[in-house]
Amino acid sequence: MLKLILAMQLRKKLSTKQFILSQLLILIVSLSFLAGLYYIVNIQYQKPPKVFENGPVTALPKTLQLDLDQPDDNSLTFQSSIVVSGQTAPKLNVLISTDINDTIIQSKPDGSFSTVLDLDEGVNQITVVVFDPTGDSKSIKRTVYYSKEKL
Repeated sequence: MLKLILAMQLRKKLSTKQFILSQLLILIVSLSFLAGLYYIVNIQYQKPPKVFENGPVTALPKTLQLDLDQPDDNSLTFQSSIVVSGQTAPKLNVLISTDINDTIIQSKPDGSFSTVLDLDEGVNQITVVVFDPTGDSKSIKRTVYYSKEKL
C-alpha cells in the first residue's frame, strides 16, 4: 500500500509555480556551491607574495667605506712585522684578522686607523673588517708573503 501511495505522488504533475520554485532552488544551491569553491581555490589558498622580486633581502651597505693603504696585496716583506693602515668612517670598530691572531681597534675621529701586525714565515692572509653601529660590515683581504732570507 505504501508503494501505491508513493507511485501516485510521483505521477502527480507539478504546477508551474512549483516547477519555477524548484528550479530557482536548484540555481541558488548551485551558485552557493560555486561561490564556496571559488573561495577555497582563489582566496583561502592565495600564492605568497614574491619576497625576493627585487633581489636579496640583504645588500651591501652604501654608506660604509673602507680603504686600505697598507699593505699592498701580494706583497713580499723581509721584516717580521707589518703596518696595517687605512681609512673608514670615524670611531668605528675595525677587526684585523690573520691566521693566528685577531685584533680589534677603533678608528680615530678623522676615520684613520693603524696597527702593527706580527707575521708568520710564508703566506699571511690579512682580513680587515669594519663594523658600523647598525651591524653592517665591509671587508678587504690582502695576502702578504714574509721571508726571513733576503733574495
